[in-house]
Amino acid sequence: MEYGRLGVSSLEVSRLALGSMNFGWDWHGIGAIEEKAARDLVDLAFERGVRFIDTADVYGYGAAETMLGKILKGRRDRFLISSKVCGRMDPADPASGGLSREHIIEGIDASLARLQTDYLDLYMPHAPDSAVPLEESLEAFDRVAAAGKVRVLGCSNFDPTYWRRSLGWAEENGRPRFEFNQVQISLAAPWALSDHGPVCAERGTSLLAWSPLGGGVLSGKYADPKKPRPEGRRRDPKKAFPPVSEARLGGLISLLGKAAVLEGKTTVQAAIGWLLGKPEIASIILGARTRAQLEESLGSSPLGERTQSFLDKAVKVLEKA
Repeated sequence: MEYGRLGVSSLEVSRLALGSMNFGWDWHGIGAIEEKAARDLVDLAFERGVRFIDTADVYGYGAAETMLGKILKGRRDRFLISSKVCGRMDPADPASGGLSREHIIEGIDASLARLQTDYLDLYMPHAPDSAVPLEESLEAFDRVAAAGKVRVLGCSNFDPTYWRRSLGWAEENGRPRFEFNQVQISLAAPWALSDHGPVCAERGTSLLAWSPLGGGVLSGKYADPKKPRPEGRRRDPKKAFPPVSEARLGGLISLLGKAAVLEGKTTVQAAIGWLLGKPEIASIILGARTRAQLEESLGSSPLGERTQSFLDKAVKVLEKA
């Protein structure tokens, strides 16, 4: 397992990480897994060198953090844990989410309690909150970091302009900055690389990639439009999470299959391997419901130079479409 540094911090994360969005809750229709299955995935990930697990307070409205806390009890120091704050913990109550000073400070303590730990390695806003001044949120994140509750701060789903604003505020005020941005990146949704890549190059920051298979589209199991779709979050492509334009991806998926053959990999491994060839991506968040799925993803490795270039050219065509 290779490791990547988060920005200019001293923290290194495994290039492949385990996501916990489906721990104990059927979040966005991806299929819930119970504690025994989740524990097996964590154990397998550790065996293969994964030292980074990603979660969020809103996953299952606390269910994922609670389950992860139980699973990691007694071995918390073996992993880096990231969590997020912003989403409503009670869908009916607007005050139960957002990035107000009060919610961030209360949110970190609630996450720590559920995770049964006294600090998080990575902490981030899950998304921007236009209802709260950015400076108010940044001061609150600085406060939780200064209290020793967070090792490295980052953000998630920030656009480049908002990320730059947050970096500028931190530099002007001598405060810890958002060393990374966790965003959707895959061959099916590659735009974050061109959008955020310049920020990484200019400021020495990093990216974390979520949904590296485009919500399963890049697995190839939906490639034949004549075959019935299996049960799962992409059974109805109009309601699937995350949304990707499947109609535009047929040619790319075909090319991905050819790239996989060239590399002696599966299409899943080739898709993840393409991301591993991007140095600005410190870590790739893997989701899985079964041991077999995680086994396959963990078998990924960087693609050869020719295959990487081949897919890079295909992506440029997709971006212009």
